Amino acid sequence: MAIAGCAHARDAGGLDAALEQLRGGGNIIVMRHATSPGDQNAAVGMTEGCALAPGRGLSAQGFFEARFAGEWLAANGVKIDTTYTSDLCRSYDTARLVAAAGNGPVIPREEMKSDDPAVAEAFKKELEAALAASPTANILLVNHSNITPLYWSGPLEGEEETPSGRLHIVRNGETIRIDLKVVGSAAPALAD
Repeated sequence: MAIAGCAHARDAGGLDAALEQLRGGGNIIVMRHATSPGDQNAAVGMTEGCALAPGRGLSAQGFFEARFAGEWLAANGVKIDTTYTSDLCRSYDTARLVAAAGNGPVIPREEMKSDDPAVAEAFKKELEAALAASPTANILLVNHSNITPLYWSGPLEGEEETPSGRLHIVRNGETIRIDLKVVGSAAPALAD
């Protein structure tokens, strides 16, 4: 399966169509770690063995965002079969909180923090082979703002980087973006 390129979410038929695609499997879902502002006082990491960068754990908002993402996916019947993440606490904690809603195992991989395009290309081939072997599986990648563009999921025009709280659903050469909008009472919506 070749996975490349990007399509605007408005071309995908709406949030219901995106959810139906997710429920059917065969997707790679890419997300940046949840909110983790730099220079935090007393930053924490909850996952045993994660690497806590100075001042860079998830904020309270970040913990909420990650948990919300997992609960939202589970509540909408979306199964995640495998999650790959960086070992940095902000990413690993996000992945574990998303997976805590009943989704599959969380596996730290060096590829999720390497900004080397050759490393990303090799891992993308591994991901494509995994989906070819299990065409109804969904694979979640949780990484960093400088890594997401290497995995079919760069920021939208006018954005400096991929924001926290956005899911990029990748299948058959197209990317659908869903902004979870966990601030206030806003409902999840497709990103343009």
